[in-house]
Amino acid sequence: MYKSANMKIRPSSALTRLVALVPLVAGAMFLALEPSAHAQAAPKATPSAPPKSGAKGAGTGTPAKPAPAPEASAPAAPAAPAAPAAEDADKEEKRAAYVSAELGFTHANLGAISDTLAFDTSKANGVLAGIGLGYRFKALRIGARFRDASTTEFTLWSLMGEVGFGLPFRPVTPVIFLHAGYVFDEGIERSVIASSLPSGTVLPPKVHLDGLLIGAEAYVAYSASKVFKIGPFVGFDMTFLHRPQPSPPKSAFPSADDTRTTALFSDSGNGVGYMINLGIRATGDIAF
Repeated sequence: MYKSANMKIRPSSALTRLVALVPLVAGAMFLALEPSAHAQAAPKATPSAPPKSGAKGAGTGTPAKPAPAPEASAPAAPAAPAAPAAEDADKEEKRAAYVSAELGFTHANLGAISDTLAFDTSKANGVLAGIGLGYRFKALRIGARFRDASTTEFTLWSLMGEVGFGLPFRPVTPVIFLHAGYVFDEGIERSVIASSLPSGTVLPPKVHLDGLLIGAEAYVAYSASKVFKIGPFVGFDMTFLHRPQPSPPKSAFPSADDTRTTALFSDSGNGVGYMINLGIRATGDIAF
């Protein structure tokens, strides 16, 4: 009985130990399986894609605004032509009255071509001064001019009408003039007729000249402004002069008969010659 009782106790304690080990084994297996289960349950991290144009903003219901496209650079605009008003500012008026003044040098030879004036000399150099008035329509000029040619031997005054034509260039405008008029003396020096005067002459006789003058000249006008021009001129004039017969001179001594027979006192005379003029002229326009 004793043995059989012991035999019964051993199987019970073994079973009890086996049952006690079951939770321990189960817990160990649970702990061993738990990390792998967590690893399988963790979601894989995926890189976030950039938001597409037109996609809705995160957390909002409004569509995202597209980024503005860069503006293309516009081509450079061509330079604008000058305004007509600026061009007209320097353009002279079509119609204007003009006033001109001149100063220069003159060389006169009154008997260069034909000479019966009976002067001791008919050549002289001197100073030329003049003033002109006229009307200009576009390139055409019509006017009058007065000149004083004061030389070492005689002084000649002239009144002329003139016609000019200006070439279409600016700011330097060449102008060609033709003129004709009346020329007369304002004084003749005693040295011009000295050889015809008797000795002891107290008051020399009055000797006069007058006649026709025709000529041409070129004027290069620089437009300093819209209404003022200045520049050089050069001209050539032909003179056709007449000398009336003068009265015999008054002398302190009785006049010899040969004095009255000299060419100067016995008859009138004529001379065909020329004048060369060179100087500076200034012209002002008065538009209307």
